[in-house]
Amino acid sequence: MKQVFYPGHAGQPCVGEYAIAVDDSGSFPRADIVLISRREHGGASFLQGNIGRDTVLNRILMDDLSGIRLQWVRLFVLVEKSAPAPTPLPAFKGLEITDIILDTDDFIAKGNPCTVRRRNFFSRLFTGVSSEISYWSGHIVGGCARFSTSLENSRHLDQTEIETLCTRIGLRTPAAKPSSSSVKTGSLPATRNTWSSSSYH
Repeated sequence: MKQVFYPGHAGQPCVGEYAIAVDDSGSFPRADIVLISRREHGGASFLQGNIGRDTVLNRILMDDLSGIRLQWVRLFVLVEKSAPAPTPLPAFKGLEITDIILDTDDFIAKGNPCTVRRRNFFSRLFTGVSSEISYWSGHIVGGCARFSTSLENSRHLDQTEIETLCTRIGLRTPAAKPSSSSVKTGSLPATRNTWSSSSYH
């Protein structure tokens, strides 16, 4: 795990940790980013506001996962909870953040391959949308542009998933090597090359 500094919701300095675990159990390897907020760190956690979380995510995508397609990246957050008594494994609240959102304006500004089509007058008048951008999913990679996150569609992890994630990043030492049927890894999307289209004002 690596220590990382980031701004809190009021711009105050905060400290956290992160790790990247590679899961190669599927058709393609997958990079799972895990952001960790410990009680000893103090300050705002990765779930208190988007600024710090987005800052760290973009740093990781630029420095550690540059060129990696975003469809093979998942983002998790572990926040340590107050425990009634010391335990071998700290008590964590766990979330999978499923919304990693591309900044299309930054994507265009950085010269990435895409097609921008300006809508006609009546379409702009009735929809308020002036242009559409189309791009291939294979060009959406770490470092290509800025990304942001949203907790709106985040998924809460159950205790088994939290323990498995902690084991994978070294926060927990397993008592015995788990069988492949006992490890919950989640579903991996089918390999595909797709075109995406977004509208912006």
